[in-house]
Amino acid sequence: MNRFDEAAKTWDKKQSSIDSSNACVKNLLEKISLRQNADILDYGCGTGFIAFALNNNTNNILGMDYSEGMVEKFNEKAEQSNFDNITAVRHNINEEELPKEQFDLVISSMTMHHIKDTNMFAKKCFDALKKDGIVCINDLEKEDGTFHKKHNNDGVEHFGYEKEEVCKIFEKIGFEIISSDTVFIHERNDKEYPLFNLIAKKGK
Repeated sequence: MNRFDEAAKTWDKKQSSIDSSNACVKNLLEKISLRQNADILDYGCGTGFIAFALNNNTNNILGMDYSEGMVEKFNEKAEQSNFDNITAVRHNINEEELPKEQFDLVISSMTMHHIKDTNMFAKKCFDALKKDGIVCINDLEKEDGTFHKKHNNDGVEHFGYEKEEVCKIFEKIGFEIISSDTVFIHERNDKEYPLFNLIAKKGK
């Protein structure tokens, strides 16, 4: 069991995570027009903050997460709300592929810093998108390693990112950058930790 399996039990009480997820979605929808029946992948879905914020009852949303506990909580909430267009499955990005050319939007919030190979993740997102599909990466801007201090940086592969660095990685894969805005600031440890939203379109 990883720490997120246990954390899933109380994850929905984290108001700052709910607020940051809503800020991510708000910024995304200000930048792009998402068609009604869009196919969406929420990677690192947790208990579904992003997925449920994006739901319009006509789109199809697939959540993926490494934590079994998070996936169980996600599906429990979808069932309670009678959402048959939203479901989640367990997935290990390091060992498994994503479906090819299947999604109009791939969105991932506060997950990429837990994935060691950023280039690999960007490429798998690119391959998973349909032509002109959109990727939205929401994550920490460069930090000093104290954001996850309480957990001794367990499972943390990157102490955030320089926005320019991330843009270059995604551009190199073949994405066209739409925007990279600071959309939220987490406050903890008497410090401020900004979050960026990188939004990009799959090029030819």
